[in-house]
Amino acid sequence: MSRKIRTGPAGWLKAEITGEQTEQFIRLCVAEKIVLWSVRRTGENKIVCSFGLTTPLRLKRILKTSGCRMRILERNGISFFWKKLRRRSGIVAGLFLFLAVMIFMSNMVWSVQVNGADPKLEDQIRKLLKNEHVYPGATDFFISDPGAIESRLSAKLNTVTWIGVSREGTTYKIDVVQKKYPKPAKKTGPRNLIAAKPAMINRLFVETGQPVVESNQYVRRGQLLVLGQIGTEEKPRFVSSKGYVIGETWYQSETKIPLRNKMTLFTGKTATSVSIHLGQAALPIWGFTGHAYRHAETETVRKPVRFLIWALPVTYDRTIYRETKQVTRVLTRQQGLEEASREADRVLLSRLRAGSKIISSTIEKSGVKNNILTISSRQVVNENIAVPQAINTTRKPSGKK
Repeated sequence: MSRKIRTGPAGWLKAEITGEQTEQFIRLCVAEKIVLWSVRRTGENKIVCSFGLTTPLRLKRILKTSGCRMRILERNGISFFWKKLRRRSGIVAGLFLFLAVMIFMSNMVWSVQVNGADPKLEDQIRKLLKNEHVYPGATDFFISDPGAIESRLSAKLNTVTWIGVSREGTTYKIDVVQKKYPKPAKKTGPRNLIAAKPAMINRLFVETGQPVVESNQYVRRGQLLVLGQIGTEEKPRFVSSKGYVIGETWYQSETKIPLRNKMTLFTGKTATSVSIHLGQAALPIWGFTGHAYRHAETETVRKPVRFLIWALPVTYDRTIYRETKQVTRVLTRQQGLEEASREADRVLLSRLRAGSKIISSTIEKSGVKNNILTISSRQVVNENIAVPQAINTTRKPSGKK
């Protein structure tokens, strides 16, 4: 009997009781507070009942007192199930190993598809993705959020208008929209080149057309620079004027620079913690204490654990702590003047045509109020002032200056 019945956290037995005093067996069980259920008589001296696990000695004493015998029909519950598993440990280990391999393979990158890119750009994108740990065979847990990957790729690819990163199962899809460079300019009709703004002519380069101004000549806005007519007055021929006219122009600007401001800088020190989340419960795996930095920025990458095509209610969380420090930058008046002058030049050049060049910059007035330095500066610029103007060929153009 003691070999058949074991105490355990949960379980019950279904047994056949045989003897002439089966009723006494039931009364003794009730007296010992052993709960019986599903009691039914199967013969004159036989009953079948179910009862929870109890100590073998108590049950043996009850059977001896009532003169009955017991035969176990069924064993149910966690304790008996655990015994079966222990006897079949090889099968159980194989099952867990199979599940672990399936979960691991379900969270790997099996394919990376790049759509919308030419072969040269696709090769460049795949090299950048490899630096982001996005390649066939990589583990998804160590890959950043798709939005962060998009931002870094966009910053490194100048020939891309838009790039999108998405994950579908075990495949990463990279959708690309390449920049469309302007087609060669269509043949233009007859046109002159006129001044876009007042300037002192510095130099000219005329490819087609007849220049009507010369160096060191002052021109007003809208004044004719290059005439789109060649030939004689008797046999004129209209052309599309091409070329550039570099003129000296003048600008005034006002710029403000704080002499004292606070900035947040990264120190370069980082700490990482890794945990597995199941609902609200978290199981730390690495970096149990978080970080010891006084100031830090936190970046958390949360990846769902997948099994085949399903996302399990389990997530792999990787948190990176980057130490920061608060720095107060204080500029002297001279340093402020230099920085304000550079900022004024930068802002001006961003508004001008490509190829423009500042040849001189002069600070005319400066003042400090509430730690804000304000300067008024004048810039002299060499830039292309020529813009096209269509010719009405029905009217005789004039070449007067």
